Amino acid sequence: MSLVRRIARPLLAAPFVFEGVRTALHPEREIDVYPQAFDAVDSAIAKSSVPDVVDARTVVRVAGAVAAGAGVLYATNRYPRAAAVTLLATTSIGWAGRKKVWELRGEELTQEVQSILTDAGLLGGVLLAAVDHAGRPSLGYRANKFIERSQKQAAAKQRELEKKAGSLEKKAKGAVATAQKQLADQRG
Repeated sequence: MSLVRRIARPLLAAPFVFEGVRTALHPEREIDVYPQAFDAVDSAIAKSSVPDVVDARTVVRVAGAVAAGAGVLYATNRYPRAAAVTLLATTSIGWAGRKKVWELRGEELTQEVQSILTDAGLLGGVLLAAVDHAGRPSLGYRANKFIERSQKQAAAKQRELEKKAGSLEKKAKGAVATAQKQLADQRG
């Protein structure tokens, strides 16, 4: 791994780990932003066959823990693309609705817009991280190369078998001809 990635990955992951831990420990922060949505989630969970211990607070806590775990995985270069995609999925939704910008005015609005742009920049970094191959090809590329190699090996094996079959056919024809000649000699 290059020196830049060794430095950049933990720096990019740090805010996600921090927010994930905060969300896991204090899910009310997320729930207070838009309580009607969480009430709707709670009622939908209550109507479903999900165990009673699961509610919106639990879902938010789990999402925070998953985000923190994905941030740690990304920072330590363990499954970096999968971790980046997980970070993108778990945090973009929460960040999108954190504050009601349309209700703010003046300096508070400016600070919130700056915060949103910072969050958008982090999400952009995670998008880049999700497609960063770090010198290693993607799974799709590796699968295609595996298929190509397998097809070449199968074609080579088929040519080899056809060559052997042709050789055996010549031997068989020669043996048949010899047998016919011997049979003709015995009769004649």
